[in-house]
Order: sequence, then structure tokens, then C-alpha cells
Amino acid sequence: MIGYEGEWRTVKAAKTDRGPMGGLAVVVTWEEGGTARFPAGDELLLGEPDSA
Repeated sequence: MIGYEGEWRTVKAAKTDRGPMGGLAVVVTWEEGGTARFPAGDELLLGEPDSA
């Protein structure tokens, strides 16, 4: 799980890619639908799913 836009989202898949200026990026596909691109070097807030 990653904290993104004020809520926890579940990661379905992650891959690396090149940005428009040639920089490295991480592309995340969410279980909830959609994707997000994070430039390499961004800090990602990670967590474990609740086991309730």
C-alpha cells in the first residue's frame, strides 16, 4: 500500500520507465484503478494492509 493523495491505495503492479526528459520514474498501477507516475528520488509512504 502507498499513501497517495490523502488516502491509502493498494499497489497492483509497479514498473520503471523513462520520463519525458530521460529521467527514471516508477509507474504504479492501483488495484482501485488508474496509474500514477513518481519521479525517481520521490519518497513514497508505504504501509501494510490491515489484517482485520
